Amino acid sequence: MSHLRFTPDEYRTIADLCRRHGLGHRSQPVFKRLLGALLCGRHPELADRLCRLRRGQLDLLYWHFRERTPPPWNACPQEFSGDELRLLAEACAAAPFRVRFVRPFKNVLVELFQEEWPELARKLSALSGHKFERLYEQLCERRREGA
Repeated sequence: MSHLRFTPDEYRTIADLCRRHGLGHRSQPVFKRLLGALLCGRHPELADRLCRLRRGQLDLLYWHFRERTPPPWNACPQEFSGDELRLLAEACAAAPFRVRFVRPFKNVLVELFQEEWPELARKLSALSGHKFERLYEQLCERRREGA
Protein backbone atom coordinates (compact mmCIF):
# COMPACT_ATOMS: atom_id res chain seq x y z
CA MET A 1 0.00 0.00 0.00
CA SER A 2 2.86 2.39 0.69
CA HIS A 3 3.79 2.77 -2.96
CA LEU A 4 0.32 4.21 -3.66
CA ARG A 5 1.59 7.13 -1.56
CA PHE A 6 -1.52 7.90 0.45
CA THR A 7 -0.88 10.09 3.44
CA PRO A 8 -1.91 8.63 6.80
CA ASP A 9 -4.96 10.91 6.81
CA GLU A 10 -5.94 9.84 3.28
CA TYR A 11 -5.54 6.19 4.21
CA ARG A 12 -7.67 6.64 7.34
CA THR A 13 -10.34 8.41 5.28
CA ILE A 14 -10.46 5.59 2.73
CA ALA A 15 -10.41 2.90 5.43
CA ASP A 16 -13.19 4.63 7.35
CA LEU A 17 -15.38 4.94 4.26
CA CYS A 18 -14.77 1.29 3.35
CA ARG A 19 -15.72 0.20 6.85
CA ARG A 20 -18.77 2.43 7.27
CA HIS A 21 -20.21 1.72 3.83
CA GLY A 22 -19.25 -1.95 3.53
CA LEU A 23 -17.21 -1.34 0.39
CA GLY A 24 -14.89 -4.26 1.07
CA HIS A 25 -17.41 -6.84 -0.03
CA ARG A 26 -18.55 -5.11 -3.22
CA SER A 27 -17.34 -5.90 -6.72
CA GLN A 28 -14.30 -3.95 -7.87
CA PRO A 29 -16.15 -1.60 -10.28
CA VAL A 30 -18.76 -0.83 -7.60
CA PHE A 31 -16.00 -0.36 -5.01
CA LYS A 32 -14.25 2.23 -7.19
CA ARG A 33 -17.46 4.03 -8.20
CA LEU A 34 -18.87 4.26 -4.66
CA LEU A 35 -15.55 5.23 -3.09
CA GLY A 36 -15.09 7.94 -5.72
CA ALA A 37 -18.61 9.24 -5.12
CA LEU A 38 -18.15 9.25 -1.34
CA LEU A 39 -14.83 11.10 -1.61
CA CYS A 40 -15.99 13.58 -4.24
CA GLY A 41 -17.82 15.99 -1.93
CA ARG A 42 -15.40 16.21 1.01
CA HIS A 43 -12.09 15.15 -0.57
CA PRO A 44 -12.19 16.00 -4.31
CA GLU A 45 -8.39 15.77 -4.74
CA LEU A 46 -8.37 12.27 -3.28
CA ALA A 47 -11.37 11.29 -5.43
CA ASP A 48 -9.48 12.52 -8.49
CA ARG A 49 -6.38 10.50 -7.51
CA LEU A 50 -8.56 7.42 -7.05
CA CYS A 51 -10.05 7.83 -10.53
CA ARG A 52 -6.56 8.11 -12.04
CA LEU A 53 -5.20 4.91 -10.47
CA ARG A 54 -3.90 2.38 -12.97
CA ARG A 55 -5.46 -1.07 -13.04
CA GLY A 56 -2.70 -2.68 -10.93
CA GLN A 57 -2.86 0.08 -8.34
CA LEU A 58 -6.65 -0.18 -8.12
CA ASP A 59 -6.33 -3.96 -7.74
CA LEU A 60 -3.95 -3.46 -4.83
CA LEU A 61 -6.24 -0.96 -3.12
CA TYR A 62 -9.34 -3.10 -3.70
CA TRP A 63 -7.83 -6.33 -2.38
CA HIS A 64 -6.27 -4.55 0.57
CA PHE A 65 -9.67 -3.41 1.79
CA ARG A 66 -11.43 -6.52 0.55
CA GLU A 67 -9.47 -8.61 3.04
CA ARG A 68 -10.01 -6.21 5.91
CA THR A 69 -13.71 -5.57 5.49
CA PRO A 70 -15.59 -8.87 5.68
CA PRO A 71 -19.27 -8.80 4.95
CA PRO A 72 -21.32 -8.52 8.10
CA TRP A 73 -22.40 -11.90 9.43
CA ASN A 74 -25.94 -10.62 9.96
CA ALA A 75 -26.19 -10.10 6.19
CA CYS A 76 -27.08 -13.80 6.08
CA PRO A 77 -30.83 -14.09 6.71
CA GLN A 78 -30.73 -17.85 7.21
CA GLU A 79 -30.34 -18.97 10.77
CA PHE A 80 -28.46 -22.20 11.19
CA SER A 81 -29.18 -24.38 14.19
CA GLY A 82 -26.40 -25.73 16.38
CA ASP A 83 -26.72 -29.18 14.79
CA GLU A 84 -26.60 -27.66 11.30
CA LEU A 85 -23.48 -25.66 12.15
CA ARG A 86 -21.84 -28.76 13.65
CA LEU A 87 -22.55 -30.77 10.47
CA LEU A 88 -21.26 -27.96 8.28
CA ALA A 89 -18.12 -27.56 10.42
CA GLU A 90 -17.38 -31.27 10.15
CA ALA A 91 -17.90 -31.21 6.39
CA CYS A 92 -15.68 -28.14 6.00
CA ALA A 93 -12.95 -29.68 8.16
CA ALA A 94 -13.08 -32.85 6.05
CA ALA A 95 -12.39 -30.86 2.87
CA PRO A 96 -10.16 -27.93 3.87
CA PHE A 97 -10.09 -25.88 0.66
CA ARG A 98 -8.56 -22.50 0.20
CA VAL A 99 -11.35 -19.94 0.14
CA ARG A 100 -11.09 -19.34 -3.60
CA PHE A 101 -12.08 -22.99 -4.22
CA VAL A 102 -15.00 -22.98 -1.82
CA ARG A 103 -17.90 -21.90 -4.03
CA PRO A 104 -18.12 -25.18 -6.00
CA PHE A 105 -17.93 -27.02 -2.67
CA LYS A 106 -21.22 -25.40 -1.67
CA ASN A 107 -23.03 -27.34 -4.41
CA VAL A 108 -21.45 -30.59 -3.22
CA LEU A 109 -22.70 -29.90 0.31
CA VAL A 110 -26.20 -29.05 -0.92
CA GLU A 111 -26.34 -32.38 -2.75
CA LEU A 112 -24.88 -34.22 0.24
CA PHE A 113 -27.43 -32.83 2.69
CA GLN A 114 -30.42 -32.89 0.32
CA GLU A 115 -31.81 -36.24 1.41
CA GLU A 116 -31.28 -36.33 5.18
CA TRP A 117 -31.14 -32.58 5.98
CA PRO A 118 -33.33 -30.91 3.32
CA GLU A 119 -33.77 -27.72 5.35
CA LEU A 120 -30.00 -27.35 5.69
CA ALA A 121 -29.59 -28.01 1.96
CA ARG A 122 -32.19 -25.30 1.23
CA LYS A 123 -30.43 -22.78 3.48
CA LEU A 124 -27.06 -23.53 1.89
CA SER A 125 -28.37 -23.23 -1.66
CA ALA A 126 -29.90 -19.85 -0.79
CA LEU A 127 -26.51 -18.44 0.28
CA SER A 128 -24.65 -16.29 -2.21
CA GLY A 129 -21.08 -17.25 -3.03
CA HIS A 130 -19.69 -14.51 -0.79
CA LYS A 131 -21.89 -15.48 2.14
CA PHE A 132 -20.93 -19.13 1.79
CA GLU A 133 -17.24 -18.15 1.69
CA ARG A 134 -17.70 -16.18 4.90
CA LEU A 135 -19.56 -19.06 6.56
CA TYR A 136 -16.82 -21.47 5.48
CA GLU A 137 -14.11 -19.18 6.88
CA GLN A 138 -15.93 -18.84 10.19
CA LEU A 139 -16.52 -22.56 10.54
CA CYS A 140 -12.89 -23.37 9.75
CA GLU A 141 -11.71 -20.72 12.20
CA ARG A 142 -14.03 -22.05 14.90
CA ARG A 143 -12.73 -25.56 14.23
CA ARG A 144 -9.07 -24.41 14.51
CA GLU A 145 -9.78 -22.58 17.77
CA GLY A 146 -11.56 -25.63 19.20
CA ALA A 147 -8.72 -28.01 18.30
